[in-house]
Amino acid sequence: MQIKTNITTLLIFTFSSLLLTGCDTYPYKKDIQESNDYNNPTGDKALCMMVGRVTKSMYPYTTYYMQGQDLPYSPETQKAIFNRLKNGSLHLFAGIGFFTEEYAGEVDGRATYRYDLTDLGRKYVKFALGNTNFCFGRVVVDKINRTKDTINGVGGGTVRDVYFTYHLENVPDWVKDPQIYKRFRYFKKQVNGEPFPGIHSYKVSSNGKLTTMTGVSGTYQWASDYNREIKEE
Repeated sequence: MQIKTNITTLLIFTFSSLLLTGCDTYPYKKDIQESNDYNNPTGDKALCMMVGRVTKSMYPYTTYYMQGQDLPYSPETQKAIFNRLKNGSLHLFAGIGFFTEEYAGEVDGRATYRYDLTDLGRKYVKFALGNTNFCFGRVVVDKINRTKDTINGVGGGTVRDVYFTYHLENVPDWVKDPQIYKRFRYFKKQVNGEPFPGIHSYKVSSNGKLTTMTGVSGTYQWASDYNREIKEE
């Protein structure tokens, strides 16, 4: 009876393994790790927090008010609301020493402020997508969980999503403040280096060749509304 139970267990395990891989011997773990490291060559800028549309040449930068930035979000107010988020993020990061912050007077009855990067801010800044971003971490792939093929709704072809577990290393202490990581919609387990789910997407060509489309490293997140309170854990 015990032998039969062991054989049944082995068959279930083998079948489960086949479901996971689909007899697919592609080295996903190695390839996804290499892709994440390629997109994060310094090993400390995998995930980013977007401050806003301020390029390197624009510092020192002075804030301004845009009509409509205090209204609810809509396609018409989007640009103005992003300006409000930018102003809020500049103030937030000034509070942890990434910017100097100087009152620059009033314009039409509204206060303006001048910001410049500090040496500490330059350590974490990444200028990309026309924005100032503060970045952190390195993705370490722990295991591959499953794959799923779908038809690409844009342009056709097959997309293969690889679901995997990873953890982050090289996460500085400032990121672990809930007022920081929750504001930019990251997660406690993520910033504390605990196992966390990720998705890596490939384009599958007609001959079976896989080309990376999207991954975890190179994620950029806008801040959530600064009018919304972040609750401490």
